[in-house]
Amino acid sequence: MKSIKPKKLILDNSMLEEEFFEDALLIGIVCPAPSYQFIWKINDCFNYVFERNHEFEIKVRELYFEVFSFTEADKMIEHIIYCNRKQRDFLLEEARNIDYIWMIKGGYLNAQYALQLAEQLKQVSIINYCVVMDHSQLKSKLHLIL
Repeated sequence: MKSIKPKKLILDNSMLEEEFFEDALLIGIVCPAPSYQFIWKINDCFNYVFERNHEFEIKVRELYFEVFSFTEADKMIEHIIYCNRKQRDFLLEEARNIDYIWMIKGGYLNAQYALQLAEQLKQVSIINYCVVMDHSQLKSKLHLIL
C-alpha cells in the first residue's frame, strides 16, 4: 500500500501585496538623525502629528523596526514612516542607503503628490536626500505590510 504524502500549502502573498500597495506611494529618505529627532522635525516643518505606533513595529531577525503614523482625515490620506535602519541591520536590505521610508496611502493619490512632497522634504535641514521609490522593485516589500 502506497503512503500518501500530504500536500504542502503555499501562501500566495501576491494578492496581499497588490491590494496593500494599490494606492500607496513611497519616498526613501536619507537622514542620519535618530528617529525621535527626525519625526520631531517633520512634525514641526509640516504641522503633522506623527506618533510612534508600537502595535505596528516590525520584527525582522530579532530586531524591532519603529513605525510612525499620521492620518489626514479630511483628505483621507494615511502617512506611515518606517525606520529602515536599526544598528547595522535594515528592514529592506535592498534599500541599504535609505534611513526612513515614508509611505503615503489614500484613494486619490497620484505620483505628482509624492514628487511634491519629496521636493518639500529636500528643504528640511536634517534631510540629506530623498527619492520617490517604486515598490514593485523592492524584493522584501512584504515587511512594509501592516
